[in-house]
Amino acid sequence: MNLQQLYYFKTIAQLEHYTKAAEQLNVSQSRLSHAIGDLDKELQVTLFVHQGRNVKLTRCGAFLLEYVSQSLDILDRGLEKLSDFVNPDTGSIGLSYLGSLANFVTFCISRFFEKTGKVQVHFQFNQTVTQTIEDSLMEGHTDLAFTTPFDNKNIESVKIGSHKTILIVSRDHPLAAQDSVDLTTLANETFVTYSPQCMIRNHIDEIFQTVGIQPKISFEALYDSIVLGVVSANLGVALVAEAVDLTGCHVKALQIENEIPEREIHMAWVKDRYMTPAVKCFRDFIMESGMLLDQYKKK
Repeated sequence: MNLQQLYYFKTIAQLEHYTKAAEQLNVSQSRLSHAIGDLDKELQVTLFVHQGRNVKLTRCGAFLLEYVSQSLDILDRGLEKLSDFVNPDTGSIGLSYLGSLANFVTFCISRFFEKTGKVQVHFQFNQTVTQTIEDSLMEGHTDLAFTTPFDNKNIESVKIGSHKTILIVSRDHPLAAQDSVDLTTLANETFVTYSPQCMIRNHIDEIFQTVGIQPKISFEALYDSIVLGVVSANLGVALVAEAVDLTGCHVKALQIENEIPEREIHMAWVKDRYMTPAVKCFRDFIMESGMLLDQYKKK
């Protein structure tokens, strides 16, 4: 038994006619007859009976057709997926990224489509925290990630820009009357910040150490949306990446007057892991575009 015989069997069962099946498959009628005859012998059953010029499935043939159809359909879908997998114009790319980079990611993809014309490439998004991004990369669930650098020898990355940090306050907060702030004056403020598993938390803690204050932290959250919600309710102030989307939030962004470190943003992938043509094409495009995050901030 081989795949060709099964395709012949399925086509004849659908058309109920050897001549029509032969025309559709572009083979001779005698070849079809021999193939089905060999299948009958191997399975020790009769798959078709003649009714005039047509053929009908026997009970055994109908039973077999159900499983053959399912199997061939799965195989056809798999071959189609494989074609997409190796085709740089239609492949799939898994992207993970920090929540603050959501708008930047769509900017990158728009640029990619515009410059390459590969608009049939399929993107799968995963917006999450840094530790989850690292796990997703290592486990093969993500192809590329926009994130802060990892201390992992198995992950390669390239810098694509840097984030400034800003202070956000509720528009009902007295500080909302200002456009900038000296962080050393905020020792008595209640802070909303990120959970320890978020890499930005390390950066924020470094900023507090740099300016020499011990913040009063009353809220910790995994996601930007929660931080923004708590600040909007005037329950605290927060240090966030400047790329965080504040649209529709009842907050004001203040520039920081102190000299504080910026936060590097990288595009990362697993070292020496096979990349499909579509993933490699997108990665190379981002690398060749230079400091794309800085370009995005200037647009």
